Amino acid sequence: MAQSRKKENIFVSYFKPFGLKQVCDFIMLIGFVLLIVGLCTNDGVLVAGFASYLVGALASIALCIKVMIVKRDRKKSPEFKSARINIIIMGVLCALALFGLIWTLVA
Repeated sequence: MAQSRKKENIFVSYFKPFGLKQVCDFIMLIGFVLLIVGLCTNDGVLVAGFASYLVGALASIALCIKVMIVKRDRKKSPEFKSARINIIIMGVLCALALFGLIWTLVA
């Protein structure tokens, strides 16, 4: 009898290769929660939210640069294109988080 393969749910398939991508996502999720809470409370929580978003965006940029270095000979590959797009998006998020962090500290 052939064994039937169990279908993995989305959470199991996301956490199966646990690494830097999941850590970046957690940091950015924590930053999101801190920013929402910081809107209702004080500036210290906003600073922590912007700082965690900045750290998450920088870690994601580093991950994408690593992917682009590994795939540099295959510039048409989907991973290379996805990494290039993610660098642009995370660069914008990084700039916005840096601006928000400076604005919160100065104002």
